Amino acid sequence: MKPVIRCLLPLSLLLASQAQANLTIHPMRTSVDGKRPTQIRVYSQSTQPQYVQVSLRRIVNPAEETEHEVELDPEEAAIAVTPAKFALAGGGNRLIRIVPLRPPALETAYRVYFEGVGGPEGADMADGEGADAQVGVSLVWGALVNVLPAESRVELRVDSGTLLNLGTARVGITSVADCVGSRCTAHDISRALYPGGVLNLPFDVRPGHTVQLRYRLTRDGHREHVQTLIPAAI
Repeated sequence: MKPVIRCLLPLSLLLASQAQANLTIHPMRTSVDGKRPTQIRVYSQSTQPQYVQVSLRRIVNPAEETEHEVELDPEEAAIAVTPAKFALAGGGNRLIRIVPLRPPALETAYRVYFEGVGGPEGADMADGEGADAQVGVSLVWGALVNVLPAESRVELRVDSGTLLNLGTARVGITSVADCVGSRCTAHDISRALYPGGVLNLPFDVRPGHTVQLRYRLTRDGHREHVQTLIPAAI
């Protein structure tokens, strides 16, 4: 082992040991239907008081290879998070509300981040320990929030060996089957297909065959739907 590597290893181990989950959140994934707010609870995993900063980002091309996140102005978001910054006592918890502002035309994914940060200078915690609040190397938690469209519509199409989502709702594919008559060969898949998304099928689509899908919708939780599609003419 080269000397430089021997020097870096203790440093990396030190940083890893210092990083800790000063807080956790539940649930890690939730949805907003445009009418009722939802909630995320933040739990302190530290004996020390801390301040938590909340930030919101929109996910572009979710579940695709080109997926990325972008910052946005509050006026552009379909939801609001309140409070955006708060004090969290050691061992305590805090309820955060995700409030719908305007329903999007298409189901949209957001990530809500929770990060321990330094508080305002001279600020006091509710229990009077604010001056002792400390933030070390902490983990940043991100909760996935799906915002349902004003009109949720499922429209799927098979064309040239691909599955297209032409609807307004996210479709969580769990299985795709190549069927001829009543005989089907199923392929288990775990893939979210958002509006405008494309999924390459794991088999060649042949004339006279159909494609059977099993999927879940955000609005229906774990309820599974089954749909048989006739591929577009080749």
